[in-house]
Amino acid sequence: MVGVCVSFVSMVVCVGVLCTAAVQIAARIGAKAGYPLADAWSMVLEVQKYLGVAHFDQRATPHVGSDSQHSRLSRRLVGTPDPQVLRPIIPGVTLPTGHLWHYLLALSICAIIHELGHAFAAARARVPLRNLGVFVMGIYPGAFVELCKTKLDQASVGSRLSIVCAGVWHNAVTVLLVFVLVRSGGLGAVFSHTGWTRVTNGVVISDVASNSPLHNRIPLLSTVYRIDDVYLQSNYSNTWNTNDRFGETSIARWTHILTATTNRDTNTAGYCASTAENMDDGLCCEMSPEFPLGESPDNDVFCFERFAQSSKLSLSKHTPMCFDLRSVLERSDAANRCQSDSDCLQPNQRSHLYTGKQKSSICVLPSSPFASSRVVRIYYHLPNNQTENMLLYAGSPTELWLDVQVSSLCPRYPYLPHTLPSWIETLMQYILSFSLAFCLLNALPAYYLDGDLAFKLLITAVEQRARVARATK
Repeated sequence: MVGVCVSFVSMVVCVGVLCTAAVQIAARIGAKAGYPLADAWSMVLEVQKYLGVAHFDQRATPHVGSDSQHSRLSRRLVGTPDPQVLRPIIPGVTLPTGHLWHYLLALSICAIIHELGHAFAAARARVPLRNLGVFVMGIYPGAFVELCKTKLDQASVGSRLSIVCAGVWHNAVTVLLVFVLVRSGGLGAVFSHTGWTRVTNGVVISDVASNSPLHNRIPLLSTVYRIDDVYLQSNYSNTWNTNDRFGETSIARWTHILTATTNRDTNTAGYCASTAENMDDGLCCEMSPEFPLGESPDNDVFCFERFAQSSKLSLSKHTPMCFDLRSVLERSDAANRCQSDSDCLQPNQRSHLYTGKQKSSICVLPSSPFASSRVVRIYYHLPNNQTENMLLYAGSPTELWLDVQVSSLCPRYPYLPHTLPSWIETLMQYILSFSLAFCLLNALPAYYLDGDLAFKLLITAVEQRARVARATK
């Protein structure tokens, strides 16, 4: 009976989700066409914000002109709030190609659990099982059960309803179990007792894609403990490193920083640079979606902006300033960090602010109007070495997040596969997502889905009870 109730609750939720998605699609179409229907989009966002379903943190919203494909992908995978309820899964677009095996295996597991639910419920109702198996349609795996139709038709309406709803019920239980296993730390505890050590001061590099610019530049099993001015350690005392802003765990911080922040979010101060070092060639600040890093032929030269204006960048108004990226950012000690131009002046130069003389140093920050032109400082420790190392990365931080696999666990023994924890964690995320999708979509009262037959059986049960009630009067 609990499974039947869960199935019909899922049916109602799924209908609501589809209606919300329909309103969103219609509102977006209306917005592009310039119709008043676009106002419905704002209404949907307000309702979602009121219900706590999803909202945007304006500080985490990608810049205008950012790579929308990457922002969509990152929000979908890591759970960053996204107002779009439904999104298709397209390998290479909304699904990283490196996650394809996770996707297929998780889909197979969820399908098998769903069909086993029907089989177990049928056995309990004494309905014989004729066939049970798996199949592959194209590249998509699936599973099926075939029951004895004669015995199934002879079973009571309640038994048939339980059999039909058992698949959704088992998927719902899977969602609950996986959620508890991941959120309670049970998965990490299993690894901790089987040869892995939990890292608390950052994230461990478990794998780097061969086509990534970081390949062979940062050793595997290195511990990344800081990105820009944000420490990944959860209990690190830093006013910019609060849990409600970047997440509660090192993995959550790593994900949020690389997928939902700007340079201004992760840099608490700018960098002092001498105006004599300005290498403006007229091309380095010519940034566009096609050339997000600028058009300068010198890859070491990058466009900078004044730190005070970086939170409100205007490509058409800011003064082009080009500096050697490594030369400026490697001077990241406290003496060369600043909040304003006056912080970059020597004590005997501070009067220049009031005499109108040309200041020799200014406070700047790398300009990043596009998500694919972010500059990120990555601080890490080598394996078994606490020496501080810093690596500069210029490009899309979302691509960095996709190309570099990290984990909070490090193997204690050299024969243990260092990629296993992150691989299992990713698989669990997909199992959780697909189980929830199976739970909701299969409960939909549509042709060939469990919800269709369950709805018909419910109507039959109500009619039978009504006939019995009339007969007893």
